[in-house]
Amino acid sequence: MDEPQKVIDVMNLQITRNHFLRSLNSCKHQFNRVQPHDPITIQQNKRQQEQWQETVDPLKLVLGKVIGRGSFGVVHKGSYHGQTVAVKVLDFGNKGVTKALIESMKNEFMKEVGLWQNLDHPNVTKMIGASMSMNTNSGHKNKKSNTESNFCIVSEYAKKGTLRSYLSKNHHKKLPMKIVYQFALDIAKGLSYLHSKKIIHRDVKPENILIDSQNRMKLADFGESVLESLELVFMSGEVGTRGYMAPEVMSKKVYGHKCDVYSFGICLWEIYCCDMAYTYDLDNITTDIYKEMRPSIPVSCPRSLSRLMQRCWDTDPKKRPEMKDVVVELEDIMNLEGSMSQDDHNRVYGCFGLFKHAC
Repeated sequence: MDEPQKVIDVMNLQITRNHFLRSLNSCKHQFNRVQPHDPITIQQNKRQQEQWQETVDPLKLVLGKVIGRGSFGVVHKGSYHGQTVAVKVLDFGNKGVTKALIESMKNEFMKEVGLWQNLDHPNVTKMIGASMSMNTNSGHKNKKSNTESNFCIVSEYAKKGTLRSYLSKNHHKKLPMKIVYQFALDIAKGLSYLHSKKIIHRDVKPENILIDSQNRMKLADFGESVLESLELVFMSGEVGTRGYMAPEVMSKKVYGHKCDVYSFGICLWEIYCCDMAYTYDLDNITTDIYKEMRPSIPVSCPRSLSRLMQRCWDTDPKKRPEMKDVVVELEDIMNLEGSMSQDDHNRVYGCFGLFKHAC
């Protein structure tokens, strides 16, 4: 492994650790409280649990190598009925958490499955099924399965990994603008679709965006997602990942789907620059400072793209565009790019060689 990759791995490990600690505290605060407006009752949860156990037969699952790690489990490359799949195995029974917290996270698991199972869009990872009685035919030497804590979600396998790994491999490079726009458009379409379903992702970042064999972006990991129309009154707490998290979320104010637009703006910067927006720990940053923090946009960035970034990460959620409008805007930019001659391109954007900056 080369030195830059080691640095990236260390940073990601620190980010994962900090995210785990925040997630644990968030779980204790959020999931043990009574939610009178939540339409999913305890009785409905039990019925859904039985239904979800039938959507995947764990005995037909074969686990392969670990391809990702999260706060409460791992993601395996696997096989299900001969199809290559990704298997997210949640094992939070051995983390030293309380029984009440495990029960709360079980409800959260059911909520994730409930939101994800009916989603159908080219830019959203497709869920195949879920089980709450993990007992796989893995070739690895595993401890005895705990049916109270070992749950799994089976989804389509994205051959080319995460957007984060792609950007890391192309670190210090400039992606062709055609790729930048296409990646951005794919993500925008996925988010627009979610928002049309009243779903807020709440953790949009390159680690949660997958790339399939056709280089198509797919939103993944709906563990933090919620239905906006049902839970807006409760959405006042830190959820997601700092750096991509909107200021109103960190400020613990009531927020809505525009928090995803902010995250998209940061992702757009990272795609253009092929870099991480922040390479230092943001845990000790105050709310007031965080609210004003933004990555510096290189002067080589096309004006239309830089303006879109700035509008998306505006401090005021009301001034951020809707994702459906971002889709239209990106399509217009791509159409303009496709119809422009090189001379026109240079007149509009300036000579790239003269303005080339390290991001």
